Amino acid sequence: MKKSIICILLAVVLALSLVACGEKTGGNTTNGGAGNNTSAGNGETAGNNETPTVEKPDSISWWTHSGLNEEDYVQEWDAAFEELVGVDLKHTQVSNNEYATLLDTAFTSGTEPNVFDLSSEQRLTYFASQGGVADLTDLVKASGIYDRVDPAVWEAIAIDGRIYGVPTEIPSGAETYVRQDWLDRLNMDVPTNYDEFITMLRAFRDDIEECTVPLTVPGFKSAMNLPEFYWDAESDFTYVDGKWVDGMQQPNFKDAMQRLHDAYAEGLIDMEAVTNTTSACRDKWYSGGAGVFNYWGGKWGDTLTTNLKANFPEAEVTGIPAIDETYYRYSAFNVYCIDGMLSDEEVAQVFEYFFKVIFDGKEGSALYYAGVEGLHHNTDENGYMTFAPMKTNPDNNFQSVWGTPWMNVVAFEEPEKFPQPSEIVTTTLDTLAASATFKTNTPVSETLNKITADLTSVREETIAKIVMGDISVDEGMEQYYAKAKELGVDQVLAEMNGQG
Repeated sequence: MKKSIICILLAVVLALSLVACGEKTGGNTTNGGAGNNTSAGNGETAGNNETPTVEKPDSISWWTHSGLNEEDYVQEWDAAFEELVGVDLKHTQVSNNEYATLLDTAFTSGTEPNVFDLSSEQRLTYFASQGGVADLTDLVKASGIYDRVDPAVWEAIAIDGRIYGVPTEIPSGAETYVRQDWLDRLNMDVPTNYDEFITMLRAFRDDIEECTVPLTVPGFKSAMNLPEFYWDAESDFTYVDGKWVDGMQQPNFKDAMQRLHDAYAEGLIDMEAVTNTTSACRDKWYSGGAGVFNYWGGKWGDTLTTNLKANFPEAEVTGIPAIDETYYRYSAFNVYCIDGMLSDEEVAQVFEYFFKVIFDGKEGSALYYAGVEGLHHNTDENGYMTFAPMKTNPDNNFQSVWGTPWMNVVAFEEPEKFPQPSEIVTTTLDTLAASATFKTNTPVSETLNKITADLTSVREETIAKIVMGDISVDEGMEQYYAKAKELGVDQVLAEMNGQG
């Protein structure tokens, strides 16, 4: 009965709010007489805590939409997991672009997987509100996983103090990359405040002959990609002083728009920003004409440097700390969840034989984050792992499997033995972590589900017109206030703040 009711609720709400095409796949756990082991793999529980016996299921179904390419030993990975755990893993890889739609379709047809991930940017809260994901609070705390995670992570993803999943890694965050060799030519230091940042852009424009774009960016709407101009303003809904507000209706937003308008008018920001894609920005960076580019930290810091130096060997790149007036932003967490339509017994089985395996901090985590020995990584006589060449691209080594080992959320027992990042990756991650803030779990609003596309279009159009000088800041904001009210933003905020 519970499953039928939730299926109907999800089907109705998803049909109203989520539109796309897709196919269905998946499967449910099967209780069986495979044994009464108390845990997976080596017979120890993840937290070394005494837990009741949990019967091993015959199978666990799992969907992924990122990570390994199918040709990069996915079947071998699945086989290694099954050997370690003794459970049939029904692993389905789906297209990243279609993942959300396929998952919604699977729920409406009752073919959803046991394990899947959701973004903490409204998707997680929505599924939790509909009973689509299991409450894992008690299981997580009893397992010891809770104590091996930064409390700030739990605070960011919890819903009314309850835990509905576990992130495999720290989310991506964006930081600002600067041509260090250009700074050196100009005898300039890395900027530390807004005035110094603008001075640097002017110097690149005026005194670096090959500079065609002082700063390139894909659009004007994202505070994540333009932190030096937004400061603490946001163009989206944001949590301020204990309540959700529309960032574009906050007093600090006008100041951000004025800074962007002034810099664009001076030719300091890419004239093609409003039509740029991220790939177009990367091409401008790799072609050697851009001086500043805000992009993902971590592995991308290495890629941006390597690809630029392939064309310009003398080029040097620095990921600069956030200037005094602002901070960097992390994107939303991707959270691993368990199907809320399973019985309590089935949820416990999936948690025991999947979550407590990949988050054990030892053998299971090594398989999840570093892959299969001899294929994805190699291990020396002291137990230290290094990534091996990719099957699909032998000139490059793996940098992750299903999660990135140096971005893990649940602590490893011996982190130094897992594959380590390059110096560039470490430096960019440290720079990002020094100021970056986690994104707060976004609450559900049915009205927002209905108006998201129109509201996003209005916001982007308004910001572009202001920055490009088609209308003044005050005129643009007055137009936005009227359109936002007409769309129903007041109702969205009431629902997000529990008053709707």
